[in-house]
Amino acid sequence: MNWFVTVSLRRLLRHWKFGAAVLLMIIGGGEWHALHAASARGGRNPEITWYVPTQQKAVALTFDDGPWKSSTPAILRILVQHHALATFFVIGQQVLRDPAIIRQETRDHMEIGNHTFSHINLARHSYQQDLEDMAEASQAITQAAGQPPSLLRTPYGTYNQDVLRAARTLHLHVVMWSWTEDTRDWSNPGVETIVTRVVSHIQPGDIVLFHDGGSDRTETIQALPIILRDLSLRGYRFVTVSALMKMH
Repeated sequence: MNWFVTVSLRRLLRHWKFGAAVLLMIIGGGEWHALHAASARGGRNPEITWYVPTQQKAVALTFDDGPWKSSTPAILRILVQHHALATFFVIGQQVLRDPAIIRQETRDHMEIGNHTFSHINLARHSYQQDLEDMAEASQAITQAAGQPPSLLRTPYGTYNQDVLRAARTLHLHVVMWSWTEDTRDWSNPGVETIVTRVVSHIQPGDIVLFHDGGSDRTETIQALPIILRDLSLRGYRFVTVSALMKMH
């Protein structure tokens, strides 16, 4: 009898500990969300911008992973035709391959941001490695564009304290994208899907994520004019991220 009671109590204790652990995870997760998630549009970390709280009907279109010969020039032509500005977060290695495209982006009054030199996952590397990679990208951009970048978008949207510290050292402000405005165009989901992912949730101050490099961007090129026309009819303007941040 004593043996049975002892075993039963041990089982009960194990179950209680498990339940308590789950409860703490739920509570802790709720506290983390309350501390770090400002809304469905992005987080609260003051060192990172996901969107800009503004009443002005302006949005920032951003393009990652370029420059890319088969897509970036076409995207630039569409933007210019629609009197739209955008921010291109470029990869240093790509800049060295096609500096002429960066110069064209500058002539078209687009903004150039740092997207690392070799598209590494910064959160998985050391502070020194992050610093060196980001600095090499900034150097390549400065040589091609004639001025250093002031914005950084980390590959895969990952970051930690070392990444943020390296960005501060290089005077780069980290810019992500509005969580409701991720087109996921890198997966080629279809033109209609890309359009819907942008226009169905758009709000003033949003930062929209596209890609102009990495692989075939035909769907992005086809979706972009539709998005620009739709949002223009709604009264939206298309500005650079830096211009949008000044509308706070």
